[in-house]
Amino acid sequence: MQTEMNLRPNVIDAMFARHGVSGLWEPLPSLGLANRIFGTRDVVLRVATDHLDGVVDARTESVAAPVARAAGILTPRLIAFDDTRTLVDRPFSLWERVHGETLGLTKLARHQMADVWRSVGRELARLHLRVRECPDPDGYLDHPARDQDVGAVVKRLVDAGRVDIDVARRIERVAEELRPRIAEGIETRFIHDDVHPMNVMCSSGGELLAIIDWGDAGWGDPSLDFATIPLDDIASALEGYEAEAPGLLGRDPEARVAWNKLLDAMDDLWDTPAPPLDLDALHRFMRSGMG
Repeated sequence: MQTEMNLRPNVIDAMFARHGVSGLWEPLPSLGLANRIFGTRDVVLRVATDHLDGVVDARTESVAAPVARAAGILTPRLIAFDDTRTLVDRPFSLWERVHGETLGLTKLARHQMADVWRSVGRELARLHLRVRECPDPDGYLDHPARDQDVGAVVKRLVDAGRVDIDVARRIERVAEELRPRIAEGIETRFIHDDVHPMNVMCSSGGELLAIIDWGDAGWGDPSLDFATIPLDDIASALEGYEAEAPGLLGRDPEARVAWNKLLDAMDDLWDTPAPPLDLDALHRFMRSGMG
C-alpha cells in the first residue's frame, strides 16, 4: 500500500475511479495539515495525512457533514468515504467541489466581509436548531469542550514560561469579570467547532457558498462555534445568528463567546510564544454586550 508521501498518479486515478469519477485532476492547495487534496472540475479528493488529526478528522467529517447537509446547511456533498485501506493505508473521501474562494484569502470590502459573517451566523443558528440527532455507531464524532479551570491553565502557562505574571493576572481579571455572566446553563447542540476564515467558502462578490471541514464536529456548547471567528467579525456573525435563533446562546451571548475566545487563546499559547489574542480588544468586545 502507498504511504502519504508516495501517492503516485496511478493511485490517485484509482481512488477517483473506484467511486465512478473520471476526468483530469490536479493537486489543490491544502490549507491545513490533515489532508492532501486533489480535484477534478467537479470533485475534490481528500486523503488523510500522517498528522495526529488526519485519520480522526476524516472519520468525524464523514459522519458530521452529511447530517449537516441533510439539515439544509451550506456544505459540500460527500460522494464517498473509503476507509477500506486497499488502495492507500489511510481513509480518503470524495466531495462535491465548491467553485468559490476561501474567505481567509479574499480581498473583500469590509461591508462584504460583514455580510459573509452574518450569513455564517445564520447557518450556525440553523445547524444548532435543526440537527437534533446524528447517528454515530462507531463513535467518530468529536467531543467539543474547553478546560473551564482558567486558574489551573494560567498556572501551567506561567510554569512553562508561556506567559509572564502580568499577562497571567490580566487573563485572570478578564475571567473573573466573565464568570458571573456565563453562569446560565446552555443546552448542548450539534456544532462544527472549527469555524474560521479558512473553512468558509464564498463568491468573489461576498456570497456565502459553504462551511467546510467538519473534522471537529460533535455535541457541545453552541457558543463554541464562535471561538475561532476573528474577534472583529463576531458581532456580524452574532447578528445573523440572533436573527435566526434569538436567545439560543443565552441572555449574554457576547460574554459566552468572549469566555470561549479566552479559553481558545490559552490553548493556542502552548503552540506560540506570543499571546494570539489582544486582551484589550477582547475586553472591549465583552463590554459591548453589557448595554
